[in-house]
Amino acid sequence: MIDVQSLELSFGRGHHRVQPLAGLSFSVAEGETYGIVGESGCGKSSLLRCVGGLETAWTGKVEIAGRPAPQVRKGADCRTVQMVFQDPYGTLHPRHTIGLALSEPLRAQRMERSTGKIADALRAVGLNPSFAERFPHQLSGGQRQRVAIARALILEPKVVLLDEPTSALDVSVQAEILNLLADLRAKMGLTYVLVSHDLAVVAHMCSRVAVMQSGKVLEELTATDLRHGRATHDYTFELIASSKLDIAA
Repeated sequence: MIDVQSLELSFGRGHHRVQPLAGLSFSVAEGETYGIVGESGCGKSSLLRCVGGLETAWTGKVEIAGRPAPQVRKGADCRTVQMVFQDPYGTLHPRHTIGLALSEPLRAQRMERSTGKIADALRAVGLNPSFAERFPHQLSGGQRQRVAIARALILEPKVVLLDEPTSALDVSVQAEILNLLADLRAKMGLTYVLVSHDLAVVAHMCSRVAVMQSGKVLEELTATDLRHGRATHDYTFELIASSKLDIAA
């Protein structure tokens, strides 16, 4: 479903040049949940932004669903990949109702904007259709993240990019959102790329995990390898040691 080869991204020139991505490659199968872990600043979010079309200055090759993904996305290319961000409150306009927030991507793509479609999107994430009349400040953090997921799915994408989707939520709500995401993937045949600092979340949600450092993929592990602490790079061992992941015997 996703094939990335020699992806590079840089900003500035000379001594001021910064390179968030330094020629990384990976692939994700259809229906898979693929995890990406690494320290802050290693390039995880920049990678998602390139794959999602939010960054346009990258070089290399990105293919999605067998088609080359252009640097500048238009039309159907924008619908194929959608993104769920870390801070749901920051991605919702405080003066727009939830219904308007869900209708905006439909308007941008010139798709049907019926109340029925918005109601279905809310039901799909476990919210009553009456939430369409509410404003973001009237929702809890978990409810806002459900709205953000509904907004991503309303365009019927094939790929959803998840950038720390539970890190801004209370611990008691995190499991609910993760279970919702897993259920939606199974029901809708979605492919996920999940960025997280929480190795326990990644080990639970993902079949394979890429370990990033300084804009490169150091190694790729299965979820079983991660849970058993079977790594080859010292950096990966350090991540595991500093996490809350319980290593199986």
